[in-house]
Amino acid sequence: MTRHLSSLDFMQTFSEKLEIALRNLSIAQYPPDAHRTMRKFASSEVAQLLDVTEAYIRQISLKGRGPEPEVSTSGRRLYSVEQILELRMLLAENGRKKWINPRRTEGEACQILAVTNFKGGSSKTSTTIHLGHYLALKGYRVLAIDLDPQASLTALHGSLPDFDPREGDTFYGAIRFDDPVPTASLIHKTHIAGFDVICAGLELTEFETAVALDMRKSGGTGFLLRVAQAIEQIADDYDVILMDSAPSLNFLTLSSLTAATGVLIPVPAHMLDVDSTAKFLELAGSYMQILADMGTAAQWDFAKFLITKFEPNDHPQANMMALMRQVFGGDLLLNMVIKSTAVADALTWKQSLYEVQRARFSAPKTYDRAMESINAANDEIEQLLWTAWGRQ
Repeated sequence: MTRHLSSLDFMQTFSEKLEIALRNLSIAQYPPDAHRTMRKFASSEVAQLLDVTEAYIRQISLKGRGPEPEVSTSGRRLYSVEQILELRMLLAENGRKKWINPRRTEGEACQILAVTNFKGGSSKTSTTIHLGHYLALKGYRVLAIDLDPQASLTALHGSLPDFDPREGDTFYGAIRFDDPVPTASLIHKTHIAGFDVICAGLELTEFETAVALDMRKSGGTGFLLRVAQAIEQIADDYDVILMDSAPSLNFLTLSSLTAATGVLIPVPAHMLDVDSTAKFLELAGSYMQILADMGTAAQWDFAKFLITKFEPNDHPQANMMALMRQVFGGDLLLNMVIKSTAVADALTWKQSLYEVQRARFSAPKTYDRAMESINAANDEIEQLLWTAWGRQ
């Protein structure tokens, strides 16, 4: 029997068609000459971020201290992210609240957090982007590194100036064995003050081949240090570095786990996802045993599981959550991220929930529930960072 469909033609045809369609969609959302900006925050939101009262924020402004907010036609006082940071530093000078400036101090090491699970659809990228934006809005210096060749985290930032995934501008440039580039040269500033990104692209897959060739030559495990060595170059410039891993347990993921000081494993409360996570842990455990035997065991400040896409009214999910709490105990975060159309809509717009105005949603209460859920989980993760730094 003769088959008439060429696999090569099929793959190339639809690869090109889909790339063109997505590029046109991206251009429609964010034209090449467009300057992407972060939304302004109402004084009530600013007060919540700074953990002070709205009246205190107004009092500072009336005294002519701090940044001058924009006043809308309805009389609302609006602040940019840069102005919020300026306010934070002003309050830190007064010293009324400890850690109002949360940036790490002398003796506190940069926290490098790997967000990982080899089950696709577990919300790794959503978890990374929302945690990163949350921490940046809280005043931390944050770097997000996209380690997934599918580059979903990268795509969420729209068109970044001077970034071309085909010209060696991905994180692979810093971890390749031949002629690596300085990590700092790969960092891109985003439209959110305090939040930088190192992008991904298909060339990250070349790391797997390069490691295999290097192991054939040397027989060693030097590849495990590639990510750590690249991050070490720029760690002093950040408080928190987040790594969005690929949905696989490959050489790059292993190298990132070796570099990490903490690990976050997002898991939806579904049987297939939990079962996949069990296999991930089993496989990762076998690799970690090999590394330990070779004297290169990874040591972390913490490793936690996070339930994502949770539907409180779904009984099977509630039962699975109960099982996870029984098995994981204190290593499962108390807070979970609920499944929400608000998050799905925001990601479709290539934005995190923190970037979207509440008024843009047809059902603002849906936004409120999603934001409450995400903030609670992110606050719990922030407390883990504080514990690692030895803060009270």
